[in-house]
Amino acid sequence: MQTRETYVKDMIRRRYARQAVNSDNTWGGRERAFRAGYNASQLDDLPEAIVERWAGCGNVVAGAPLEGAEVIVDLGAGSGVDALLARFRSGSTPHVIAIDITPETMGRLGATPPGVLCVAGDFEMLPLADAVCDVVIANAAFNLALDPALAFAEAWRILRPGGRLHICDLVREGELPSELLADPLGWSTSLGGVMREGEFIKTIQGAGFKNVAVSGHRPFASVVAVSVDAEKPGGGAIRRDA
Repeated sequence: MQTRETYVKDMIRRRYARQAVNSDNTWGGRERAFRAGYNASQLDDLPEAIVERWAGCGNVVAGAPLEGAEVIVDLGAGSGVDALLARFRSGSTPHVIAIDITPETMGRLGATPPGVLCVAGDFEMLPLADAVCDVVIANAAFNLALDPALAFAEAWRILRPGGRLHICDLVREGELPSELLADPLGWSTSLGGVMREGEFIKTIQGAGFKNVAVSGHRPFASVVAVSVDAEKPGGGAIRRDA
């Protein structure tokens, strides 16, 4: 018998797979990206097919500590907009690993640009070794996790000591309807896993992250979009230019 976890994850895959294989550009990702703080200089050089399928909640790359990072992992990378921007913005020759549970979404990238590796995987059980990256980014991804504590623990595991977590995600200020929280469709529409901000911070801290900072609160449908910075203790993994 199919478990609820398997059922919900299958719904998430199907939703984003439909978005990816839709032959026209009617998803509206570019307009949503503009509303979330992206600008034309970021998006105009990217393939329109991936821009139109952007499905985040904030401009995650703009505030990410990418300078000097040798390896960046984008969790829930979707169509690949943020993975490409991270590759272009971080300077030198970084490697970006874009991970998403729906292979069809990253198929829109076509020929993978140099320095970007697309991997199909579940971020609650990442197909990566320990301590392999300097920065983890994610855009409206952790709210889709059925077990956020496990997802953040996996992000902590793959970061090198001194590595940084920088994400945009959703939090709620009040109660969401109980029927939404119980309905698997709520997860596939990004609302089922949204936590209160305090609970969200405690979950990140519980994975081992320190100096968790939440900023940039912005209304996003019935919830709030925020930016979150945190670090894995243990030393300076990111070598910055002098």
